[in-house]
Amino acid sequence: MNRLGTILMAIMLVAALAAIPLGAATALADDREDNPTDAADANENNSVKPGEQLTGVVGVQDAEIDGEVSDRTFGIKIANAQSDEAKADILGDRLDEIAERLDEHEAELEELAEARDNGEISEGEYRSEIAKVTAENANTERAAEQAGETAGELPGNMSEELEERGIDVESIQELQEQANELGGPETAELAQSIAGENVGNGIASDFEPGPPDETPGDGATDASDDEEIPDDDAADDDDRGAGNNSADQGQ
Repeated sequence: MNRLGTILMAIMLVAALAAIPLGAATALADDREDNPTDAADANENNSVKPGEQLTGVVGVQDAEIDGEVSDRTFGIKIANAQSDEAKADILGDRLDEIAERLDEHEAELEELAEARDNGEISEGEYRSEIAKVTAENANTERAAEQAGETAGELPGNMSEELEERGIDVESIQELQEQANELGGPETAELAQSIAGENVGNGIASDFEPGPPDETPGDGATDASDDEEIPDDDAADDDDRGAGNNSADQGQ
C-alpha cells in the first residue's frame, strides 16, 4: 500500500469509528469478554488512535521526501565536482553527516522508549514517532550505501587522500551495519503497524521512473502535420473567377 492509500485508510477509519452505534459497541465489548485472547490483540491494535496513525503516516512521507532530496543533492554535488579530490571532500562531509544522523536516530529511539515507559506519551504516539524515525534511519542507511558506491568509483591511487579524510571501506560498512541494527525487526514491525509494509523503502518504491507510456512525436505522426493549409492566393483567384463568371452571365 502506498502512502496515499494509507492516509485515506486512516481517514476512513475515523469516519467509521464515529458511525459505530452504541449497540454494536456493547456487543463488541461482550465478545471480548468471551474471547480474552482476541480481546488482548484488539486492545493492542486499538492502542493507536486514528489521529495518531495519520500523524505517523504524514511524518513518514515527509521523511521519505527529505531523504530523496538529500540523496539527489549529494549526487548532483558529486557530478559537478571538478576533480577526484573535490569528490573525496564531498564524500568525507557526507560520511560525517551520516554518522551524526545515526547518533541522532539512536538517541531519539532511546528517548521515545523512556517517554513511553514513564507514561509521558501513549502507545499510539510512541508508534507514530517510531515510524518516522524508522523512515529517517532508512534514509540514512541508503545514504551510506550511496556513499559506499561513490567511494568505489574513485581512483585506486587515492588511498592516501581518502585515508586522510577518514574514508575507507570498513568505516562505511560500520555505518551501514549501525543503521541496519537501529532498524531491526521489532522497530520495523512497530513502524509497519502505523505506515504499512513499505515504510522505509523510500519514494522510489511507490513511483517507477521513466517516460510516459505514450510520448507525442515518438513513432507517430501529428495529425496537424498531415492537414492541408488553405492557399489564400488560390482562394482569391477562385473568388475573382466566380465574380467574372457572374458578370458574363449578367451580360
